[in-house]
Amino acid sequence: MKKLVCLIFAILVVGAVFAETWGSAEDYTLNYFKKLNKTQEKLTYMHKKSSLAKVGTETINGNISGTLFYDVKIKGMGAVVTLRYTNYCDEDGWVFDGEIITHSNMAQNGNFSGTIKVTGVSPSEVCYDNVVMKKGRPAEGFYLLKRSGSPSAKIDYTVYLKSTE
Repeated sequence: MKKLVCLIFAILVVGAVFAETWGSAEDYTLNYFKKLNKTQEKLTYMHKKSSLAKVGTETINGNISGTLFYDVKIKGMGAVVTLRYTNYCDEDGWVFDGEIITHSNMAQNGNFSGTIKVTGVSPSEVCYDNVVMKKGRPAEGFYLLKRSGSPSAKIDYTVYLKSTE
């Protein structure tokens, strides 16, 4: 009986630890965006008020490992923003690799491209190639989520918006 109680307790503990990565594709993607957004809070250029003040380059270190490279360059009548994650980890179980590239005009309308790979507790890839930006935010399209052991899922752009609430 004691072994059964211990086994049930162990299952509950493991389930609680990994619960945030299990569930629907939308739930996983919402959690992914919340964690990815948190990594970007350390960036100084990204959070400046004026668009021109955001132009520049910086690299920050993850709390556990890796780097996040931020680069904004003026191109024509717009800008190209690159966020490159290299073995970036702030939290055990969530390691980010890949890049997100944003091409936008002066009104902050444009598109995203790139893929972020997540390794750790729940490996996945999130592809940004089908998302359109308007006024500096995702405004139409979908993210393509590929999770280990699951079919690819189209995740509506609004999931990102929920992650910022």
